Amino acid sequence: MNRILSNAFEAYWSNRKLIALFSIPFLIALPLALLLPNYTALSGIFLRLGSLGSDVSLPETLAMIGVLLVSLLLFSFALVAVNSDVKAQRSYNKLKHADFERMEEATFKLFAVLLIAFLATFAFNLLLYQSGGFSEAERVLLNSLFATAVSLVVLFAPQAIVLDNASVEHAFTLSLGLTARRPAQVALLVILSAALVVATTFAFSLLPLQVAPLLAIAVNSLLFVPFLEVVKVQIYLSKYNLL
Repeated sequence: MNRILSNAFEAYWSNRKLIALFSIPFLIALPLALLLPNYTALSGIFLRLGSLGSDVSLPETLAMIGVLLVSLLLFSFALVAVNSDVKAQRSYNKLKHADFERMEEATFKLFAVLLIAFLATFAFNLLLYQSGGFSEAERVLLNSLFATAVSLVVLFAPQAIVLDNASVEHAFTLSLGLTARRPAQVALLVILSAALVVATTFAFSLLPLQVAPLLAIAVNSLLFVPFLEVVKVQIYLSKYNLL
């Protein structure tokens, strides 16, 4: 893992300008997602299902669906762009016009993968909500566990699509297969992500409330999320014994 992190730092630093440029859609996608009626619990984000049926009109529902799709599309493009940039750096090439054309196709593939993952999580959340056989704490726990499982299934989907040109269906199997074969590296990736979340939460808690949320979004969008994506690229490439 030390070598993976070393290569990740090198790749990130060598491509920091392009990565920052390609990460700009995160600045739009993350705030858009926060406009949805959601709440956080156990590091998961859940919709307030109780308000959807009584407090939200049809136009508002359609607007939320639009916001979700736009934010998911922007998020997909940013992930694909960062991965494409690192792929070019690893192969000692510069991004060309053909690469940007492939980015468009890869973006829609990843969008489909992430949309399926969201719909699966939403359906499970809705099923638990309608069952009425669980307490609020139990629902949050079960939803968190299911969301974690779905996240692990699609964790390396961006890399599968960009690096291996995988189809939507194959992206799921490649991602899950790598997660199963590299449990230690995946665990360290999760620990690193959690450590960054804890560190930034503590740091921004010391700032005024008017400034902290904006800085948190900027730092996460332009620094931490793209860096973690670079780390994932290095983990994915390790299956080819290239590291």
